[in-house]
Amino acid sequence: MRELTKIGDSIKTKGSDKMNNTIHIKGTVRLIGRDKYGNLQFDRTYDNLITNAGFDFICNVIGLASQPTEITHMALGSGAVGNATATTLTTETERETATYAHTPGTKTCTFTANFTTVSAATEYGLLTAASEGTLLNTAGFAAITVDALEVVATLTLS
Repeated sequence: MRELTKIGDSIKTKGSDKMNNTIHIKGTVRLIGRDKYGNLQFDRTYDNLITNAGFDFICNVIGLASQPTEITHMALGSGAVGNATATTLTTETERETATYAHTPGTKTCTFTANFTTVSAATEYGLLTAASEGTLLNTAGFAAITVDALEVVATLTLS
């Protein structure tokens, strides 16, 4: 899991000799766990890894005339987290609709989903469909068992 604790993916572009732009994409996932009474049990944030398929997706959003299907779902699993070549979670156990949010003028967007009765979740990912679909990113964490889990995934461009 060590490779998932550091993320510094970037895309470099060069124009003239006087111009050199770098676009960085950083992702984090925030896990907010509550008991059956709604009491906060934990609030943790982890860096996550944008997959190779995720970078292809981002490039297609920027460049294709016909846009790919948007990110609509978030999944949890109980397996070992994958690496950059992952196209699915290792052992997906639950998938929920994710709510997208972005404030114009900021360089971040979020996806939020709520899960109930989470048992031994150790991995997460954002996807483009209710089943199968493109895996944008993934992260791993110590096993979580909780009555209610709110997951907020944030992508930051800089």
